[in-house]
Amino acid sequence: MHPARRKLYSYVAIVALYLLVFGWWMFFFAHQSDFLLRRVAQRGVEVSPQVTQALRTATEESMRMFVFEGAFLGLLLLASVVLVVRSLQKELAVHRQQRNFLSAVTHELKSPIASAKLYVESLQLGRAEGDKRERYLAHAHQDLERLQTMVESLLVSARMTTTGPDVRVQALDLAAQTREIAAELAHDAQTASAVLEISAPQTLFARADSAALRTILRNLVSNAVKYAGPAPRVAVELRREQRRAVLRVRDWGPGLGGADPRRVFDAFVRGGDENVRTQPGVGLGLFLVSELARAQGGEARALTQLDGGGFAVEVALPVAEKEQAT
Repeated sequence: MHPARRKLYSYVAIVALYLLVFGWWMFFFAHQSDFLLRRVAQRGVEVSPQVTQALRTATEESMRMFVFEGAFLGLLLLASVVLVVRSLQKELAVHRQQRNFLSAVTHELKSPIASAKLYVESLQLGRAEGDKRERYLAHAHQDLERLQTMVESLLVSARMTTTGPDVRVQALDLAAQTREIAAELAHDAQTASAVLEISAPQTLFARADSAALRTILRNLVSNAVKYAGPAPRVAVELRREQRRAVLRVRDWGPGLGGADPRRVFDAFVRGGDENVRTQPGVGLGLFLVSELARAQGGEARALTQLDGGGFAVEVALPVAEKEQAT
């Protein structure tokens, strides 16, 4: 049995014991006057009607006081039950996330390592010559890049949970940066299969960190390509909304299905759809996007139920003063 469930059962047992004790004292106070009168009668002492009534009145007053105090304690107990149940639910959710994370990481490490090892062994044994050799080297390089990307994501995530994101915000031409990074992604092995549609103004300055922006855009495009279907189409749009520069990355895939869009930015969270489970990843891409956006004074949000289907993520960053002055 999971430790969190044992804690829950122990707490339920304590609450049940409290309710039994409370019920017993309620019964005792309700019959206290009768109990005392019987004890006095057993000793052969006659009690006048006035004394009997006074005793019953005192018992009722004690009963009301006990009920009031017991009800207050009961409310405190109920509040503590709610807090404990919520805490245990979060603990169970974290446990599930850790289990899913370990499973995903194990698979993500084993697959590229085994693939790269196979290609290298084939090259060492002289089983690949000419174009085949170059193809094997390219595949091994892709596997190593996949490993490097995953390890870097894990290291950045670990650093965020301890010291926070390391960003150096300055005025950047977000439009030029977006076009530059998109051009790199168009030739990247992981995203080259997608049709990238870029829409950006000539210039748009925002307060951002160049390295963080690169991580955000790479993760968003990579995530969109993975879940956009067999013929991935991804749109990268940059626009200005008042004092915000909004970067939007959209695909036309199946979307989130029944998943909660508010949880896609949590660490290690991946949907239960088969399309998600069969894709590589450990559930850190959108978490990094959200944390880096927040560290730069912006925010990230998920968009569902779009016209034409699909899924989109928008990252809003503050417009730089240089842009505001123009």
